Amino acid sequence: MVTIGFERDGAFGIIRMDDGKANAMDAAFFAALDRAMDEAEASGCRGLVFAGRPGFFSGGLNVKTLPTLDPAQLKELHRAFAHTMARAALLPIPTAAACAGHAVAGGFILALACDLRLVEEGPFRLQMNEVLIGIALPSWVLAIIQPVIPSQRHAEVLLHGRAYSPAEAVAAGFFDELAAPGSDLVARAKERLAPLASLNPQAYALSKRRMRGPAIERALALLPHERLPGEAE
Repeated sequence: MVTIGFERDGAFGIIRMDDGKANAMDAAFFAALDRAMDEAEASGCRGLVFAGRPGFFSGGLNVKTLPTLDPAQLKELHRAFAHTMARAALLPIPTAAACAGHAVAGGFILALACDLRLVEEGPFRLQMNEVLIGIALPSWVLAIIQPVIPSQRHAEVLLHGRAYSPAEAVAAGFFDELAAPGSDLVARAKERLAPLASLNPQAYALSKRRMRGPAIERALALLPHERLPGEAE
């Protein structure tokens, strides 16, 4: 069972994700993450850190459970996945992902939905592996993460499913900072957020919405026509 909670730390908020394993995403995960974002917005924090557990930011969607879901459950899972990730991308406050481990598939999406991405050096994998396991990338995924990835990397990241090490991801330009092993990544994320927290909050929120919102909203409108594996045609 995933444990997701929000805590306030001065001007900042922290959403911690820790199920003791890979932080696999399922319906309960998305509901808990939505509740944590509710708390973050209600708290009035000026910046928000998404933090996983040591070794795993998130391994993404729990694909092993997909065959156990009926068509209605699959449809609802896809809806929750899309809308929760879109909400993270459009939060009106500055956000940072503190990745002290693997960020794969849905975990990669959540990290790239944030305004800043910090990653700890280590034997960790940062990867969009959907095509490799037979899942076509939905339009909403592309709307969230494609603008963050340098254009010359689109094919290898999105189509070819290349796995990046933390150092490679920073060098490639879609993660912002490489931290030494054992670093207090949450503390460093708060340091990186501090200059953004001093910006005019209304201007920041509206500019983020104008910058990202139209493409994400257009992509979400396609959601009823784009299916997860196992959903009925």
